Formats: sequence, structure tokens, C-alpha cells
Amino acid sequence: MTDQEKYVLSEIIRITGDSKSRTFWIKAIKAIGCSRVKQDLGELKYQTHKERKENPGAYLTTLLKERMTLSAAAKKPVEKLNTYFEKTQQDLFRHLKPIPIPKDIVGKTDKMPVPFSGKNIPWPTFLGPEFFTLSTNKKKSDKVKAVFRSIDGEIAKFNLIRGKISPGDEKERGIPTVQHQKVLSAIDVVWAEQGCPHTILRDGTLLCHATMTARDLAKILGWKKFGGRQLNHLKSLIMDLKSMPYCFDFTDSIIKGISNYFFTLLGDFVGFDKIEKGKRTSYFQVYFSSTVSWQLLQRHAVIRPRGMIQIRSELATLLWLYLEPNLRARNNACINLSNLIEVLQLPKASWHEIKNKRKQQFSKAIKEINGQRLADGRQMNIKIQKGLYDWQMIAWLEGYSIKLPGESQPGN
Repeated sequence: MTDQEKYVLSEIIRITGDSKSRTFWIKAIKAIGCSRVKQDLGELKYQTHKERKENPGAYLTTLLKERMTLSAAAKKPVEKLNTYFEKTQQDLFRHLKPIPIPKDIVGKTDKMPVPFSGKNIPWPTFLGPEFFTLSTNKKKSDKVKAVFRSIDGEIAKFNLIRGKISPGDEKERGIPTVQHQKVLSAIDVVWAEQGCPHTILRDGTLLCHATMTARDLAKILGWKKFGGRQLNHLKSLIMDLKSMPYCFDFTDSIIKGISNYFFTLLGDFVGFDKIEKGKRTSYFQVYFSSTVSWQLLQRHAVIRPRGMIQIRSELATLLWLYLEPNLRARNNACINLSNLIEVLQLPKASWHEIKNKRKQQFSKAIKEINGQRLADGRQMNIKIQKGLYDWQMIAWLEGYSIKLPGESQPGN
């Protein structure tokens, strides 16, 4: 073994306390390399920072076996993936920052060596519930808190301006709603089904893209009817994703060397009609923004079930976007409903101020997602119970025993 490999092996044994699995640790290091083993070791450190692991060696073994399976699978689609966090907050925002796309540079089009399968939704990890709002929100822009988590255990909150390209921008361009989130999820699915095509420009910029029929996209969305009115509505939602910006305002943050910047979720969108067998078929060609493309191609994504797209309640969808990362990290979540309203950045409504009204509204939303399963098959269980000062929502994954819960730290 090299000195680097010996060092990684010693770190594994030191952190897990499991020297009996030395043979497997060496096999994993040889199979996937020191850098990838250290990434999973960092994930173990993060998880043990959040909760006491009864068997850290078994947890690391699971992570490494998944890595080894990916490596052995070569070009075969892989369905089950971890949620990959950035190593540090600096890395997160450096990678989110979009790269200008020169118009005159020719690129090379390719597919991912190990693509997402398309059976589920490959969703960029950094996109939490705070990136979308309810359709009842009439504001064209606002400022909310975005919560981010990295492997080093840091949880940070930053100002996210929705609907503007800078803090001082006088023009309000609109805030993406849950309906936009569903359309983006459907486009993610089509992109994955096609083998995750992308173009690498000569300057290194990555752009994911897909061509689809409007009707196929509507089918994934679960739309029962599809005519001219629905076609125009779908076009508008996709165009919104290209034109509605987000801006990170770092005025009050400690991010060094990164000024405020803006980006959109889609980079380009064109459509055309073809006459096929005497009927008109509408096609869409969609490019993700460089920000989203990089995240997807680097697998900084979580796999979510396609059924999530067809959830009817917008509030239920935001709840899912909030709950899943917390459940993946800690197996359970607990939060007062009044705090949940703030975490989800819900637009002001009269029911927010009345305790029993809060319970009524969230109970309706929970009905649609209670018992739903994550992409890995684990079931979400959710209920509302009376807390000391307010009604509480508690959630846990199947097989996890709930003790008397305290309120969890919100995050995404």
C-alpha cells in the first residue's frame, strides 16, 4: 500500500474503531481510490456530528459498497444514490456560481457514463423548498432565507432574493411556484430517460439538455386533458423557469471571495411543430442552466420518486421538499407548525395566526403524502400531535422507533 492508502486506512480504523474489517477497508481503498473513500469518511463524520451512530463501521461499509457497486457497474444505470453534499460552504457557492456561455464556442455532445435511470427524479440537492412558493403568492419578488448543509457539518443560512437579478434591481421578474417545480421535475425525468445528454463546451462549461414532445411532458405531469390551452400553459411555465431569476445576497455573510450573483434554473428553451401522420406535434428543446447542469452531472442530486410530481396539494409538495432531506439525515423530524410556516417561507395568510387553523391546513396536506415512499423504498410516516405551546408535526421513516421528540433544527 502507498503512504496515502495507509493513512486513509488508519483514519477509517480510528473513526470507526473497527479493525476487524481491515481486509474490506483495503479492498475498498484499492477499488475506488483514496479520494472517494475520504468523501464517504467525511459523510460519516457529518452524520456522527448530527447524531450518535451505534455502528459507524456498518454505516461506512454501506457507503463504500454503494461506491464499489457504481464503479463495477460501469455504464449500467444506477438507481440508488446517496445525497451528495459539498465539502464546505465555499465549495457550494463556488460551484453554484454560473459560468458565462460564449455563443461562438462549439462543444461536444455526450451522455453520462453512468446515467440516472429515468425511473425517478434526479433532483439537485441544493434546491430546497425555499426556492419555490405557493400559487397564492402574488408577490413578484421577495427575500427569504436559504438553508444549506455541507459535509463538514456546517449548516448556514443565506439571503436568497427570488425574482430579481440583484439586491438593487428595480424590475421584479416573478417567483417560481410549486407548479414550476413540478415541470422542472418532469423535464429532469425526460433528460434522465434519454441517457442524460449534455454538451461540454471548449471552455469546460457543462450544459444538460433534452428534446421532448409537449404531450409526453404533460403525461409525466399527470395532466388528464391536453389541448391548445394546456399547451400554452406548459410553454409559459417552462419559459418562466428560464426568465425567473434567483440572486444570492452575501452582504451580511462571511463567504469570502464570492460577491452576490444571480442565476436561473433553465438556460434556453425553444419549441417547434411538426406535421406527423396528418397531425401537429409540438416539440420542446430545453437546456438546463450551467448552474443546474453542473450539479446534475456531478451527481450532487437526490433521487426522488416520480409519483411526487403528481401530488395535487402545493403545500404537501413543499412539505416533502422540506422533510425528505431531514429524514435522510436523521430518520426523523419534529417542528412546531408556527415554525414550519416560517421554514417553508409561506406567503402570509389569515390561518397562520390561529393554532387550530394551522393544524387544519397542515393536516389536509399531510394526508396526501403520509405513507408515501422515498425512491429507496422507505415509507414516510407523518402525524400532528399537541406540543407544549403549539401543534407539532412529527415524521419518521419506516423502521425507526420514535421517542419523545424535541424540535429539530430546520434545514434542507
